[in-house]
Amino acid sequence: MRESQTEDMQTARGEARFNLYQGNVLLDGEDFAIPALGGDEMQDILLGVRWLQIKRLVADFSAGILTLG
Repeated sequence: MRESQTEDMQTARGEARFNLYQGNVLLDGEDFAIPALGGDEMQDILLGVRWLQIKRLVADFSAGILTLG
């Protein structure tokens, strides 16, 4: 993916155009190449549904621990 690619996406606030990048994430020694969307409208880092389809997510709110693996 090249930095100059853009993609129109439906958001909760309507349609928006985002820049499309290739991201690399290292989890437990395993490297993943993932599509990453970025833009001025995005304030936070979000993990998409695709991650949750291939990785197990465990949230222990009382301990303040979030485990993706």
